[in-house]
Amino acid sequence: MQHLIIDLFIPREEFLKYYKGIASQVNCRARDGRVVSLPVKNLLPFLTHSGVRGSFVIYFERGGKLVSINRLAQAAPVNS
Repeated sequence: MQHLIIDLFIPREEFLKYYKGIASQVNCRARDGRVVSLPVKNLLPFLTHSGVRGSFVIYFERGGKLVSINRLAQAAPVNS
């Protein structure tokens, strides 16, 4: 199964445009430079009060069909 890693920050106000139906797709650039278009409905599980923020791994089939999106764990802060 193929995968991409993306880093997203969509502020709450911006995400509301998608939620209201103004747009149904979110376009973003993966870490390897490829551009991916995701259906907004697939990002709803990651929506918080401040919007959608984080790094995600997207799994997809050879034909480009989305299989799943998972949030990558954030590294714990290092105490100096």
